[in-house]
Amino acid sequence: MSSPSPVTALARENAVRILLTNDDGFDAEGILAIRAALAAWCDSVVTIAPDEDCSGFARKCTYSRPVVVTRVSAGPHPVYRCDGTPTDCVRVGLLGGLAAAADLVVSGINHGANLADDVTYSGTVGAGLEAAILGTPAICLSQQTPTGSFSVNYQEDLGSAGLAYDFGFAAAHGAALARSVIGARPAEPVVLSVNYPARRSGAGRPSVLTRAGRRDYPRAVETGPADADVYRMYLFGEPDEVIPESDASFGTDIGALRAGYVSLTPLSFAVELGDLSPGFQAFIARLSETFPVG
Repeated sequence: MSSPSPVTALARENAVRILLTNDDGFDAEGILAIRAALAAWCDSVVTIAPDEDCSGFARKCTYSRPVVVTRVSAGPHPVYRCDGTPTDCVRVGLLGGLAAAADLVVSGINHGANLADDVTYSGTVGAGLEAAILGTPAICLSQQTPTGSFSVNYQEDLGSAGLAYDFGFAAAHGAALARSVIGARPAEPVVLSVNYPARRSGAGRPSVLTRAGRRDYPRAVETGPADADVYRMYLFGEPDEVIPESDASFGTDIGALRAGYVSLTPLSFAVELGDLSPGFQAFIARLSETFPVG
């Protein structure tokens, strides 16, 4: 068999490959929208996503059994469903060989925003963080609910309200961002958490760079009949309850969405001691006075 021509080999070398996943499931409306937008310019979009909703799974992963991966469709943009978590899907792609040479991991588009402290619970963001640990940059895309809800435990009946998700702008913006991230050639595996508001501002640039805001969770209240041995509590607020915020200024993702802007929040595991806040550094100094710290 003849070897490929230099032109063909160069084309393969320069081909752009993206691993796509989410936490809402391989057939969710959000992932289908971004897949179509990415496939319009990317040489290969390999979708590996959970076969069921894994919202709130963070970086939960499967240790005790093999995960089962099933090909749903073939071609240059194949789709696989996995009976594991979003983190498992990233590992299947990057370590299992199905998307080992991916230039970027795209996670989303999530049905609902992932703001403030939520990023530590989100399966969408957890997939992106897993990609970074494995040496691949990632962007995590989340669309605020059509009502513009800022609650964590949102259970809105959109059909009764005559509302539906519109992923058109998020898909186009996310695909353009993916192309720019790859073109910028990040020197380290960066992670960007991107949130799209339900209603965008028409003023200026649509995207702003932000930090994660902070929520101020109230005390969990017991629900249901009183029982001395059994307790029932909503730990992230009751359905559609809005959680108070301790930091929602415009420089945060919450503040940006509230003003109608797309928020881009950098996330990273790479923290140098010199990057710690003055309060944290003061704590370390006090700790080292009574406990030996090298």
